[in-house]
Amino acid sequence: MQSQLNIHPILRLYNSLFAFVAKKQIEAGSIEPRKIHSVLVAILATSLLMWSHVILLTKTVDSDVVFWTGIICSVVHLSSISLFRFTNSTFSIINTMLACGMTYVTTTVYYTGGFQSFALIWAVATPMLGGMASGQRGAKLWGIISFTIIMTFFIMSITGYQFPDLLTPEGKVLTHYVQVFGWLILGSVLSFTFVALRETAEAKLHEQTEKVDSLFRVLFHDLANSLGRINIGHTIAKKEGQFVKGMKIAEGAADSMFEITQNVRKIYAVSKGKADMELTLSPLNESITYVTKIFADELDKKQIKLKWDMRKLEGLKLLVEPVSFKNQVLANILSNCIKFSPEGSEITISAYPNNHHYFTVEIKDSGIGMPPAILENLFDLNKKTSRPGTKGEFGTGFGMHIMKSFMEIYQGDVKVESNEREVDSGTTFKLSLKGEWP
Repeated sequence: MQSQLNIHPILRLYNSLFAFVAKKQIEAGSIEPRKIHSVLVAILATSLLMWSHVILLTKTVDSDVVFWTGIICSVVHLSSISLFRFTNSTFSIINTMLACGMTYVTTTVYYTGGFQSFALIWAVATPMLGGMASGQRGAKLWGIISFTIIMTFFIMSITGYQFPDLLTPEGKVLTHYVQVFGWLILGSVLSFTFVALRETAEAKLHEQTEKVDSLFRVLFHDLANSLGRINIGHTIAKKEGQFVKGMKIAEGAADSMFEITQNVRKIYAVSKGKADMELTLSPLNESITYVTKIFADELDKKQIKLKWDMRKLEGLKLLVEPVSFKNQVLANILSNCIKFSPEGSEITISAYPNNHHYFTVEIKDSGIGMPPAILENLFDLNKKTSRPGTKGEFGTGFGMHIMKSFMEIYQGDVKVESNEREVDSGTTFKLSLKGEWP
């Protein structure tokens, strides 16, 4: 509440205006907010200049044509921001705004001396505004229109056409002041908007690069886990009487690799805006059963018991993407628990209702726990958090970051509690997710 009170009244008014004109397009996801901001700023800045000129010329130009043209064009120009409520075409909106401005400029130029008029310089601004708000197409279109209008007045001037000059001497002085300060305002707004748009584009490019890097980490990390299980299955299959068991482990790991690659493709499409990550209500019991089978050999090797009450969790469904939830969330957590648990210990999975249709899934081990330095930076890729397990197992350090990234996609949250006490040591992962539990 305090932060809202500290917002400048002008900024608060601008935010309210932006919310009014852009709400429909933002909710539909049909246009980027930064594009709406660029057009809105251009309209408001030029509208301020237009109304200043209209008020000034009302007192200093003896022409009803200039007055009424100025009033009508200024009203339509300012009202063009409301078009965002009906269309997502910035090109159409910026053309409406610039057409009003150019009509008023052309009228003013004609009645204040033609090619010698102070107002003709404003025709130069339209290609810049058109380009800033709608790209090369707008810059080219209004560059041609501005050039045509300026050349028309130039040709008429050199051929001897006598333009009316209805501007008073006092008006010439005042319009000079308005022109100087007007260009200062317009130049500042254009520069600020251009820099802001460029920085936003660079930030978006950086974000996309980070997403691609994260996808590669997901792919390499989880494929490495699956390849490791294939190797385990191959080793078991070599033993007498263990062929079928080993092949089942290898077959399950191969199927997991296929699911992972398909899921990474889907995530990439989501990050590029070409698809949506489809969240469905997935039974928690099915997911736990799946990861139990995947890690059966690792659990057996360390004689670790994975406990959960299947009857108690019956009917609990979580709103997730099932493949990634099993392979990138539960699998990464369980892998971490096994890695840092001693032989003969237990890992328990439980769940309970939270609030507002959210449920908490707890995965708890009785392992060696985490030191504060690792716990604080567990999800930070720039900090080293990888360390050997209780049997010397090594990891990449990417698993926890990957797990958290997917939890954010599910609109969930993850909390980790851990300690290194001699008694009651261990780590607890708490996943908060939407779901239903009849």
